[in-house]
This record gives sequence, structure tokens and C-alpha cells, in this order.
Amino acid sequence: MRVMKVILVTGGSGFLGRHLVRRLLDKYPDSEVRTISRSENAIQRLLIGCHSERLVPIVGDIRDVNSLRYAVRDTDTVVHLAAMKHIDLCETYPVEAITTNVIGTKNLLDLFSGTTFIGMSTDKGVEATTCYGATKLLMERLVLERAKKEKKRRYIVIRAGNIFGSSGSVIERWRQEISQNNEITVTNSEMTRFFINVKTLVDFIIEIMETGESGNIYIPHQRTIALADLAKATIDLYGDKVTRLKVCGPRVGEKLHELLFTEGEGVISALDSNRSQNSPTLSMEEIKDWLME
Repeated sequence: MRVMKVILVTGGSGFLGRHLVRRLLDKYPDSEVRTISRSENAIQRLLIGCHSERLVPIVGDIRDVNSLRYAVRDTDTVVHLAAMKHIDLCETYPVEAITTNVIGTKNLLDLFSGTTFIGMSTDKGVEATTCYGATKLLMERLVLERAKKEKKRRYIVIRAGNIFGSSGSVIERWRQEISQNNEITVTNSEMTRFFINVKTLVDFIIEIMETGESGNIYIPHQRTIALADLAKATIDLYGDKVTRLKVCGPRVGEKLHELLFTEGEGVISALDSNRSQNSPTLSMEEIKDWLME
């Protein structure tokens, strides 16, 4: 097992971050786990859920070099989750997206002097058509460039699709729409998306922390969900017989189907297919089981 005395999780107060931080504290009883986030309310939620003297929360912004210099000192391992991720807001505020997702990553890489750096990416970065996707593609390129230049450290990318039930996800939005208007809005019912359970992703991240090789893009096994099936399951569980389904049309840059990798990439994948429309989809029963977890 690799020595990981100090682990920094950027964005550790977010949905994935909270699950990862708790798992790291449990798995590595001798490690200090730090997290940096600019949301003090989110950090408070993290502290309420994690009662450990080994958790060191830092209120700061990855765009601020001074905050990062303090956070990254003496770290062995960095898991870089922090990002501006809402597609609509990234389109409206591209400067914010670029400075957070790209410049923030460069700042972190410049200051890092540990042994393992993992950057968390998304399928939206594959053949990117949105501002968000483009910034995550550039984040990947920055991490992989360091892998080529610095052979004494590991620089790794993990790429995943949607995390089921994450903050700000379509499911969260639909449940709000049902409670407010008893309807849900779907951009296109023929869409398919890759999804992964948060516990599965956390276990995968830790596995790559321990065994991953520098310069690789790792993709965990994921499942495909048809948006029409997800909408129906959501209505069955949280709506009623008169809950309406409203089709509003795709957003700017939104794809009908997603890809997880392209030919020629240094990808290590556990998938049967890189295209969501070619992968077996979850059954209605499986979707409902995930929704009720």
C-alpha cells in the first residue's frame, strides 16, 4: 500500500467529495485528510457528517494561489474534484468556468510536490460541445502533460459520466418540479446518459490512488440510462397519476448520446462500449432501486 500521510481533496464538501472524504478517513486511520472549498456552508455540512480530528477543512478558492499554497503543503496525494460543473451556468459565465476549471487546475499542479495527483473528469469532455466540456478537456490535458514531463510523480485522470443522485442533478431538479408544478421537463426523451453509483465511484478512485499508473485515463464501469425511463421512474416514485411530462428541447451543445473515450487515447476502461446508445440500459426496476438508495 502506498504511503498517504496527507491527502488533499479539492471540492471535498461537494456530493462526491463528502462521500470520498468519509471513505478516506475510514480506510486510512493514520492519514490526515484535507479539503478546500469556497463554500463555508458546504464545509459545515461536511463537518457535521464527519467527526474526526484528522479532517482539516480549509475555506478557500482554487483560483487563489495563496489558499492553494496553504492547502497543498506537505501533501502526498491530491484528488482534484473542485470544478464549476453546471452546464447552463458555464455557458453564461465562461470566464468563471475557465478560471476555476482550467486556471485553478494549473495553479494546483504548479504548487503540487507530492507523489500522486488525480484529476476528476467527465464524459462531457469527450468531443466537447459545451463550455463545461471544453474546460474539463483542458483540465485533462494539463494533468497528462505533467505526466509526460515529471516522471517522479504520478499524474492520473479518472473520467466518469453522471453520478446518480448528485447535487444539482436532473433527479433533484425533477423532484423540485414535481413538488412545485407536478410536472417534469425533459430536453429530449430519446437521450441516453452514462450513470455511476457514488459508492462505486469512490471505491474506484481509491483503487486508482493505490494502483494507477501515471499518464493514464481510467474509466470505471458505468451503466446507461435512457432519459425517458429515468423520467418515468421518477414520476412513479415521486409523482402521481396526473404528473405531466413536458419536452422542452435540447440545451445549447447538448448531445443526444454521450461518449466516454475516443480512439487513440491512453484509456484503461472497464466498459463494453464507449457510446451510451450502444450500451445495455438499466431496467425500470434497477433505476427505481438506485433512486431509493
